[in-house]
Amino acid sequence: MPRLQSAAAVVAVCALSAAALLAAPAAVAATGVRPTEETAPVADPSGLVLNEIVYDDAPTGLADQVELYNAGDTPVDLAGWTIADEKRDSVGRAPEGTVLAPGEFLVLVKDVDFPFGLGKGDEVVLVDPSGVEVDSYAYDNTAPLSVWARCPDGTGAWAPATAVTPGAPNDCSVAPVDGSIRINEVDSQPADWVEFHNPGTEALDLSGYEIRDNSDDHRWTFLPGTQIAAGQFLVVEEGTIGLVDGVETAFRDPIGIGSADRIRLFDASGAMIDDTLPWQGHAAIDGDAAAATLARCPDGVGAFVLASATPGAANSCVLPSVAINEIESNGDATDWVEVINTGSTPVDVSGWTVMDNDPVGHAAETTPLPAGTVLAPGGYLVFDQPEDFVFGLGNGDTVTIRDANGTAVDQHVYPAHADGVWARCVDGTGEFIDAPAATKGARNACGNPVRINEVESEGGSPDDWVELVNPTAAALDVSGIVVKDDDDAHAYAIPAGTSIAAGGYLVIERAQLGFGLGGGDAVRVFDGDLLVDETSWGEGHAAVTWGRCPDLTGAFAVTAESTKGAANVCAGEVPVGVWPGSAEVRVVDETPTFLEDSSGLDVQETADGAVLWAVDNGEGRIWKLDAHADGSVEKADGWDEGKRVRFQKDAQDPGAAGPDTEGITVDGDGFVYLASERDNSAKGVNRNVVLKVDPEANAGDLVALQEWDLTALLPAVGANLGVEAVQWVPDAALAGKLFDDTTGAAYDPADHAGHGSGLFLVAVEDNGHVYAFALAADGTATLVSELAPGLAGVMALDWDTVRNTLWAVCDDGCQGRSAEIALNGTAQPGIAHYARPAGMPDINNEGFATAPASLSVDGQRPVWWFADGFAAQALRTGTLSGGVDGENPGGENPGTGTPPLPGTDLVDGNRHGVTVDPAVASRGQRVTVTVGSAAGTAAEVWLYSDPVRLATGTLSATGALTVTVPADAALGAHRIAVYAADGALLGWADLRIAEGTGAA
Repeated sequence: MPRLQSAAAVVAVCALSAAALLAAPAAVAATGVRPTEETAPVADPSGLVLNEIVYDDAPTGLADQVELYNAGDTPVDLAGWTIADEKRDSVGRAPEGTVLAPGEFLVLVKDVDFPFGLGKGDEVVLVDPSGVEVDSYAYDNTAPLSVWARCPDGTGAWAPATAVTPGAPNDCSVAPVDGSIRINEVDSQPADWVEFHNPGTEALDLSGYEIRDNSDDHRWTFLPGTQIAAGQFLVVEEGTIGLVDGVETAFRDPIGIGSADRIRLFDASGAMIDDTLPWQGHAAIDGDAAAATLARCPDGVGAFVLASATPGAANSCVLPSVAINEIESNGDATDWVEVINTGSTPVDVSGWTVMDNDPVGHAAETTPLPAGTVLAPGGYLVFDQPEDFVFGLGNGDTVTIRDANGTAVDQHVYPAHADGVWARCVDGTGEFIDAPAATKGARNACGNPVRINEVESEGGSPDDWVELVNPTAAALDVSGIVVKDDDDAHAYAIPAGTSIAAGGYLVIERAQLGFGLGGGDAVRVFDGDLLVDETSWGEGHAAVTWGRCPDLTGAFAVTAESTKGAANVCAGEVPVGVWPGSAEVRVVDETPTFLEDSSGLDVQETADGAVLWAVDNGEGRIWKLDAHADGSVEKADGWDEGKRVRFQKDAQDPGAAGPDTEGITVDGDGFVYLASERDNSAKGVNRNVVLKVDPEANAGDLVALQEWDLTALLPAVGANLGVEAVQWVPDAALAGKLFDDTTGAAYDPADHAGHGSGLFLVAVEDNGHVYAFALAADGTATLVSELAPGLAGVMALDWDTVRNTLWAVCDDGCQGRSAEIALNGTAQPGIAHYARPAGMPDINNEGFATAPASLSVDGQRPVWWFADGFAAQALRTGTLSGGVDGENPGGENPGTGTPPLPGTDLVDGNRHGVTVDPAVASRGQRVTVTVGSAAGTAAEVWLYSDPVRLATGTLSATGALTVTVPADAALGAHRIAVYAADGALLGWADLRIAEGTGAA
């Protein structure tokens, strides 16, 4: 019985543990119990009870464990006894044949005796053979060692353990703390009294201790033998007798506490040991001085603030009028928490912090607000990643705002990620709702979620206009919404029956508005009497238009171009085009196939077919999947359970938490590489490492053959905002194409000796940049190039071997957009942005991979996305053009019809720099048409003189589309014109068709 222990003869059981645990502030047992409405378990006459619970691995290095104890007088046969967690959907059992003698312990260990994990707030249940719950304990994540225990064993109350003792008597003892004294509360009107507090575990003798106010002439000394008990409060009232010059005197005689005063405390040697510091004015709550004092919260800590009077008891401070107002946990590029000052006076929030449901485990992952931070009445302040915190807000979590003393000012518990965002309606005081749109740092989206998106106040076509946007994922009825400028007499009500498509736009012209927009004007939108959005543009007019940057979600600014009825284009932004592949996507894994922390993907082409590699970041587990042309996959032989990747340091420790593996890629030799942004045993520390493994080296865990730590070569970021993806690209694809920052010229592999046959590109979540590294065999790394795809964050990378471009993909933090990067040997590669496919939900896709040309069928090949947070429906597939002949993005659709313009309208003034390569081609030959400034735009290509449409598609990252010269085209001079989807001419170029001038 290796896990069966006697209280009299204890054997260590630490070797049986597999993972590690987490910590939180010390608390009495009552603070660890989560309320429940369930019927209390029935006491069992056998005396078998739950005795100790180890629920997290960070502090101790132990796997989750549950200790049973026989507190009865007779042995207990454990056949049929089970334990479960709060879900009660799976159970654990003792080893067959186990009998627990009186006074003996039995330790049940995760993955040995029970399959479930214990959460940071969970319940453990003990069930007898008849199915009756005979014992249970629901705990919070407040035990410093992440261990709850009965003290004494079997019969005592639950308390945070002060030592981890699985299989041995519990220890909840608290180390003694010498007695000390702090001024804790002061009342100056109508009665004068001072309260002191001893935070220690030992009594303190106050003989000779002296109280003074703001004058050294006003002194009062405690009587000899006066003590303040451990953990207790002592109140000195007006009539309390002490000594003044050796004479017994009431406290009121030497000291009268005034409206502008202070209280100081001196020890018996005459040294000042505490000071309230001066205050101005008597404390009062709503004008009532009798109800108010100045006090410290928590007791004995921090500055004195307004409080309700609690003489001789724990303080009750009046909290600042600051409330949590909006919580974003999943749908933006970063998690954030917005607060609002609901009061009428400014609040100094210097030193304030935000925390989730893990206050100890994440203690090092929050940054106090800087000194001098003041929140104005009615003002908003956002705690944002990574500036203010680096932990993530979970799918069901607790958000707490704490002042500089650590006192909770406000707290909100939400059950799951919002479909939109958790927001108070009305701001500051209303209930939290799942609001359809985020309004970071501004009024919440209460009422109709329609928003102002762009405004033209001068020189529009045909005149002024206002563009509204629907930020939700469903059609939005805007009937009756009222639009005004800064004059309430100017009002336009949107007609009944008007709706805006999901993510769509509605333009209201001046003729409809019935009023014009002036310089220094405003636009306001009302849902009934409720103001739901407003913007103003200051003196004068915007130089272009006045719009949200970025589109739909950003603050208002001057735009880069007018985009009436379309997504805004802001300075430095790339226009967002339609996804160049299929609009439809389908789920590959309808039943649970992977774990719930899905992350990176990569495709490997082998002699036996294409392989899709997938990785989970929670366990560092990878899967090898056989991939097919229809997008379906199945696990390769021997890979049903996947394989865990391990750090070299953890080679002999299978219980170690392992790497936080966010990305996966395969090199030309078949080695698999993982990108890890931290060690899961130290989640508060960013550590960006690439690990190399041989995927066939073992049937079980794969220990890294080599590791490259890139942390010092990458920007300093929050622990969970580091490398999110990795992609190996062969030198043959990068030579002459990638710009090498180290040489200032196009990449030459010979400049980086010893790096192998390709470079490794990693993406950093925090800034959305991509970094190309040469990884040397000696473990060193050289940063070769940095790319900026123009996305708020990058979660996935993939090298498209068909299009010869790099894909960078964002998650739902930027609506699933992707960037296609065409390397051109310069520091300014071609970049096109695409929206996610129309059939793709806006979910947390962290993996993306494209299939090789070998999987093309009828010109189409599969692509895959991998979403975090799903046990099933994590893997989705769609298609891109197959490109077996090396064509550029865009699908051919030749045909007749009427072109947008007649040939006579193609003049030198509207060529717009369009080129055709080659400019002389034969019938049936493919030529590339390039429009340099229109990457990602949906376009049509027409051949003149007798107009024929050659192709429709999306211009590539270089603004190009490849078309085929018709086999029956007349020889001689022609023109090729390119039109946008709305018929606008993008430009044209000359093409001469000659007999047999080029290869088809």
